[in-house]
Amino acid sequence: MAQDPWAKREAWRYTGAFTRANRFKGAFPGLGLGVGAFAVYCIAEQLFFPADHGHHAPAGEHAKEQHH
Repeated sequence: MAQDPWAKREAWRYTGAFTRANRFKGAFPGLGLGVGAFAVYCIAEQLFFPADHGHHAPAGEHAKEQHH
């Protein structure tokens, strides 16, 4: 099997700062911070602002209604 004569010249693309993992990290620089901030927001919303679905009738009233 013949070796690629350009292999040495192309090797820099796959070492150091240009490895696949490093290129992926650089593609989304704020992703980790954004996901963390979103998680904190969701938890805070659940703790401090309980869900109010706008139901004004007592719980038993909706069970008796029939929607067409």
